[in-house]
Amino acid sequence: MAGYDGGSLPEDLRDWVDERAEAEGVDPSTILTRALSVYRLAVTDSGESVDALQSLPERLDDLEGELDSLGDDVDTLEDDIGGLEDDVDEKIDDVRMRVVQVKRETDGKAPRDHDHPDLQVGIDRATAGVEAVRDRLDELDDRVDAGFDNFEDVLSYLDETTADLDGKLRSVVQALLNVRARTADIQAAELERKALADLLRVANDANERKAKCEACRETVHLDLLTEPRCPACQSPFQELSASRGFFGSATLHTGTPPELEAAETDGDETTSGVEDIFDEATETDADVERPDPVEDTGNTEVTASGEHSDD
Repeated sequence: MAGYDGGSLPEDLRDWVDERAEAEGVDPSTILTRALSVYRLAVTDSGESVDALQSLPERLDDLEGELDSLGDDVDTLEDDIGGLEDDVDEKIDDVRMRVVQVKRETDGKAPRDHDHPDLQVGIDRATAGVEAVRDRLDELDDRVDAGFDNFEDVLSYLDETTADLDGKLRSVVQALLNVRARTADIQAAELERKALADLLRVANDANERKAKCEACRETVHLDLLTEPRCPACQSPFQELSASRGFFGSATLHTGTPPELEAAETDGDETTSGVEDIFDEATETDADVERPDPVEDTGNTEVTASGEHSDD
């Protein structure tokens, strides 16, 4: 600039220029020249108008404040870096001391090529034990594999055996039913024979030769009876009542004798129990799921270890 004329500048700008010149110890025109150069560059780059000249002092103050803040941050970072360097140096010294200590302890121990006979013996024994256990496991694996190889044969044998036992059980139960039925018939016939004998004995004692059936009122000739039943209505006779008076008639009272009734009840219960066993065996056999048939390998017997033996 040709010269500095403070009266041509606004009062705020003139005061700012004077303060900066006094603070930096330079001529006010130098400060003003710098400001104009900066402003020219700013206007050229950002396209601002000349009217922004009045706000230049405030913007410069803001920039200086940011610079001061950045300077404070730099000082803080320098302090932090100094603290980290001190901490790292301290840790390096600690590690160096620890390395020296470990080296001294290592030098005081046994040489590298030394040995422990007792420890070696223990290791050899442990190794032998491990090998024995490994051999035992291999043997067990072989046995398990062999057991699964004939699993289908064993299952087929058990299925055939079960079917055969079921058939035999049916035969036994059926035979038992037949025996029970025949026994019940024989027992009933014996009881009827005894009941008829008792009835005829009472009639003989009362000197009765005929009597009326209580159920159908038909006359029954006692000496012709072959069973204690009415020939006309087949009602069983329970007892005989002698005639009353000269013109009266004896009466054959109907009803099942207690002995016959008890025998029939016992026979029914026994037969029912046997039939229940037979039905249960049949239902159990029907409920069992049969496996698919497998090929016959010619083995029919099962050994104690689960393997088949040849016939």
